Amino acid sequence: MYLSVNCPRCDRALGQISPDGLLQVQCPSCRQHYGAVYGKLSGWSSQLETMLYLSDQLPSFYKRRYQFRITTPGRSLRLLKFSTPGLRDQIPVRPGDKISILYSTCGSGIKKLLAIHNYSTGQKYHLPSPVPGLGYLLATRGGASSAIALGALAAGAGVLATTGLGAIALLMYSRLVDAAELTSPDLQPDVPGDARLMSELELADQKVILTRRIEQLRHEGYAHRDFIKRLTALKEKMLSVGAALYATRIAKIDRAIKLLKQRINQDRHLVNQYAQTIRMIEIELEASYLAEQLPEADDFTSTIMGKLDELKAIEARNRHLWLELEANEEVRRLSFG
Repeated sequence: MYLSVNCPRCDRALGQISPDGLLQVQCPSCRQHYGAVYGKLSGWSSQLETMLYLSDQLPSFYKRRYQFRITTPGRSLRLLKFSTPGLRDQIPVRPGDKISILYSTCGSGIKKLLAIHNYSTGQKYHLPSPVPGLGYLLATRGGASSAIALGALAAGAGVLATTGLGAIALLMYSRLVDAAELTSPDLQPDVPGDARLMSELELADQKVILTRRIEQLRHEGYAHRDFIKRLTALKEKMLSVGAALYATRIAKIDRAIKLLKQRINQDRHLVNQYAQTIRMIEIELEASYLAEQLPEADDFTSTIMGKLDELKAIEARNRHLWLELEANEEVRRLSFG
């Protein structure tokens, strides 16, 4: 099931989030650019920060700083950092929930964080006001601090004082304003969730490799069967002239045909085993994404890798067969003649 996204400005359908959990699109109606990320909330934190507190009787200013680690169906990790004003935790998400975030874009970066949708609970949270992206804010902060610095310089302040005022203004602004940042962090093997994701990525890579190898083996099988037909036809011509005359060469052809048939049978076995391994990988990846934690998940991954090592040994034996075939004089003649 692919999830649909509507434009928050004009409510026009923008399209569906791709199977890898990502979307970049422009609204055909209002021309605004949007991005979306869908996946499992594999990590979450919500920290209260006091920005201004004088006494219980006077107004206080608080901020919530959030971090979401989102693992997409395509096994990529996205880290969303943002803050909202207020004391209470208002974002209805918890680790393990399937969520999506919607944001407007500026170039390749996030312009404003707009909404968070929790598909596990059915709740959708629209931010009271869009949270601007950090890169988008840097331009604003730079302009504001430059204006303060220029004003101080015009008022007769020295260069050092001017630079200090600009830096202070920049620091105060960054502390007070809400901001959002979306990144793709490097995976850390010492982080349990990241270690599991790295294992899944290894399995996904193996699936791609095995799929390609199956196609190669099937193509080689067609070529081997065609070569057997050519060798058989050549043998029949030799027999029609005289079996005794071509006895040595016929024996070499028989040996080549035997090796080719052996190679075909081993390749067929490899194709079946690779296909079974691909199904095992698909089950592991799907179950891992649906469940928070699989019992003995790491052991099962090791089982798959062990099976692949066994199949590599068969591939090695096949290479030895091919070397023997290449040494066969009749095979060389038919191949290059």
